[in-house]
Amino acid sequence: MYRSRVSPYGQASMEGHHHHVVLHGACIALAMVSLVVSETFHVLASGTNSGGLFMTALDNVSESFPLEVTMDCWADNTWIMLRLWNSAWLIHSLFTVFQRNVFGPVSCNPEIHPPSFYLIWTMINVAKITWLFLWDRHDLLPSLFFKWVMPIHSFQMLYVSYRNLHNHRTWLAINNPKEPWWTRYLTQNGLAVFGWWTLLEALVSLGVVLRYQAGLPDPLVSSMVLTVLLLGMLIWFVFESFIFSKYIRYTFTVYPVLIVGLGAMFTRSYRVHDLAPNTVYCGFLMLAATVLNCIRLIAACFYPDDTSNYLTEEPNRKPDFCKTVCKPMGKDSTMASQIGFVNPVF
Repeated sequence: MYRSRVSPYGQASMEGHHHHVVLHGACIALAMVSLVVSETFHVLASGTNSGGLFMTALDNVSESFPLEVTMDCWADNTWIMLRLWNSAWLIHSLFTVFQRNVFGPVSCNPEIHPPSFYLIWTMINVAKITWLFLWDRHDLLPSLFFKWVMPIHSFQMLYVSYRNLHNHRTWLAINNPKEPWWTRYLTQNGLAVFGWWTLLEALVSLGVVLRYQAGLPDPLVSSMVLTVLLLGMLIWFVFESFIFSKYIRYTFTVYPVLIVGLGAMFTRSYRVHDLAPNTVYCGFLMLAATVLNCIRLIAACFYPDDTSNYLTEEPNRKPDFCKTVCKPMGKDSTMASQIGFVNPVF
């Protein structure tokens, strides 16, 4: 009787692929758990009854170290949107582990977000929890370090997502055209909201350290914070408009986040009969962010669809059609096409 056999190479490849899918799902689950835990601690730290974990509420600590650019208390409600948006893209990522395309799980074929992507998010949430305890105990300098971990690594995650999605855009346009849009509007825009909001908070924390530990005067410190924010806003506009337009063109949440954050600074320091120079400066930045946002939205209407030419091609075409999808590993090209893709990033 004839008995079919699987080559050792093929069996090892399939087992390795299965383990990678399991690893991928485990990292996503860990990222989701870390988000739930960090947001639970954030809610406890924001309230008046934390069960003894925190000495006082977050707003009270901010009032202990005021600046002219300290954000108003209503800005804390922004974290509700951040929780919902971050939960949405993580849930979508978990679904992609179980969804299938022509080569296997969507999460790994192609692998836009590798397991290390979700480990970075876990590290961000650990840094957030650590910052909550340090900030509550008025450890300004150590808390500043962990505060900056959040925006820096958020932008690192954006870099990974932008690059990998762009590299696999042609294959996805043919075989899975909805996935790029889920990635752009959920993951990338969600990370942009989180990254820029935490950057605003990190800049204010930097100002607190300069004012209350370095001893610089407050008007100067607040002006420095606003100037750094202006430079960051202009650099992002140049990147998205000229240098990295093909990567960033579908990220629309940056300027609305800046407007909300600047608005929170403006409403806290606004006095009708005693308008401080930094309040005027803050209002100017709000106007500048609004103008840049309008320019951005108008420019988006004229972006060419660089994948539309491929949609008339034969769907499920072989991977070697697109050079950004993995090349077969070893001699067995059929088996290589079954096990998925190799990601050059991470």
